[in-house]
Amino acid sequence: MIQPVLCIWSSSSPNGRRNLLFGLETQTWGFKDYDPQYAVPSRWVLFGHDHTNGSPRVEASIWQRGSVDLVVCEFTSPLYRGQAPHWPDEVESGVVIYPHRIGLTPVARLASVDANPGGVLGPASEALRKAAISNRGVRVELDVAPLLRTMGVTTGGESLEPDLSRTAGSPRPSFPPVRGRRGAGRSHDPEFNKVIEDHAVAFATKHMQEKHGWTEVEPLGKPYDLVCRNPSGKEKHVEVKGTSGAGADVEYTPNEIHHFRTCPHGADLIVVRDIVVDRKQRPYVATGGELLHVENYAAPAKDLQATGWLGRVPGWDLETIQ
Repeated sequence: MIQPVLCIWSSSSPNGRRNLLFGLETQTWGFKDYDPQYAVPSRWVLFGHDHTNGSPRVEASIWQRGSVDLVVCEFTSPLYRGQAPHWPDEVESGVVIYPHRIGLTPVARLASVDANPGGVLGPASEALRKAAISNRGVRVELDVAPLLRTMGVTTGGESLEPDLSRTAGSPRPSFPPVRGRRGAGRSHDPEFNKVIEDHAVAFATKHMQEKHGWTEVEPLGKPYDLVCRNPSGKEKHVEVKGTSGAGADVEYTPNEIHHFRTCPHGADLIVVRDIVVDRKQRPYVATGGELLHVENYAAPAKDLQATGWLGRVPGWDLETIQ
């Protein structure tokens, strides 16, 4: 099946390595400059790195005789303009450097893929070369089925939606860890994590009161974040997740998954993304954010990766992705 793919080349520089790992770990990718093609929804995001020639900035004939390493991701959140410093260099400087952002779900990786366009890469081979030369994403139409099969990706239906429960888990490039990289895309600063969480819960509380009319919204924390009640005796449970990134994927605990699937009242999922944290103030101050409310979320297995409990979040305008 022919589907749109956004091809991105990641350089082998230390910063390029760090950015690729951080992007995959936070399920967020950002561009410095706007390009209209980024706003056209794609189905897949294909990262290339490490051409056997050493440098990807070569003639097409040389490029095609080599091989590349790949990471394929599902495009799960259309282009938006980020307000929150998210990447390590943004956090360090307090300035948004990569404002044009998309959300993605890493699906699989494969090393030493033949760059010959007659193989599984097809026209994506040249798109990756052009992406490397121009330092921007390049959109291409590609029959993705052969590439997905080669990478061992199990899909369902004509849309070729990946079944995350049958993947090997969150893929990581094979190069060694980069010095100075922050693990899992989540700050080791507990104060940062706490202010993100508290802001998301406060945002969700206001949303449930003002948008959905719940007269009593009580924060619990465990086994779920909010319990909502009204005078008629009706009750609703809500799990809340917050992030400075795209919110394309979130981490769950096994107990949270069990509660989504068994809650007699129906358990909702609320994700607040792009939360801005001012670390210059003490205590830290969190502001902003964009909210997604998924009602009666059942945590289907196909949305959860086989290792850990990282799952894609449905609803960030997915209906616009063809």
